[in-house]
Amino acid sequence: MKFHLKTLIITLAASAMLGACAKETDESDESVQQRIVEAYVEKYYPEATASESGLYIVDSTPGTGRTPQDTSYVLVEYTITHLDGSYDSYTYDSVAMQLGTYSYTAYYHPRIWDLENNYDGIVEIMTGMREGGRVKAVIPGSLLGESTARIYDVRLLEVIDNAYAYQAEQLEAFSEESFSGLDSTEYGFYFRKLNTTADSITGGHKADLRYVGKFLDGRVFDTNVEDTARKYRIYSKDNDYDVITFQFFVDEDETVETNDFVQGFSKALWRMKYGEHALTFFYSPLGYGDEGSDNIPGFVPLFFELWIEENETE
Repeated sequence: MKFHLKTLIITLAASAMLGACAKETDESDESVQQRIVEAYVEKYYPEATASESGLYIVDSTPGTGRTPQDTSYVLVEYTITHLDGSYDSYTYDSVAMQLGTYSYTAYYHPRIWDLENNYDGIVEIMTGMREGGRVKAVIPGSLLGESTARIYDVRLLEVIDNAYAYQAEQLEAFSEESFSGLDSTEYGFYFRKLNTTADSITGGHKADLRYVGKFLDGRVFDTNVEDTARKYRIYSKDNDYDVITFQFFVDEDETVETNDFVQGFSKALWRMKYGEHALTFFYSPLGYGDEGSDNIPGFVPLFFELWIEENETE
């Protein structure tokens, strides 16, 4: 099936470009891509409903909850595919297993989308939905900041007024469940020492440390502890699993700004001494923000377990 789809896409693209040359040599790429979308929909989804913007609603299931506004955040599950059927992105571990791309460090959970800072095609399909609804749409690349079209199959789980307050509630629930209601040190930031020492780190000095980074579901996404990497099936022979070094300053802000770590990580280290073991968890503004990084999506709170090595200079 995928072979035939790829053949069709190539044929459609060639036909569209030839048609463009025959009619108008300076026809834009956007226009050519729109013609490809139209031909694709006519072939595979002739009953699809076209919008004025050029996207097509293939299928939809009405929800019964709140309707998002263009300034809302939304919690969604989705698959995003190219017109040839290949996957671009997805939130389901079942899809990863089916494709043979499952990763133990990946985040297979619903994602938060910020509609106020998103592409027109996504805003259009989401603001026409209600919580509990589903939509499948063919969206031209011009409405997604892409060069080619995508097929979005999206389930709207929840409309969120504030993504940061939502994460703060997640962290509070996590604290209650896992740490008997540990209070936050500041908004969106939790910290607890698991042992204490009297060996303070002097301002300007460095210390070695080990860490384990987890999502709130307990899945490890990164560590420099080899045994932990093996246990959680994320070991890589390309990693040396050596200690990393951070520089301590008397001023917390200077410590955070100087070290090349996410803020929550550095804030926790600033509170520690040589030989101490601690844990911290915090919301995304202190982590990888709204955009995320590599296998960590935006708007995702993180958990770290930290060990600062003994001071060997004395």
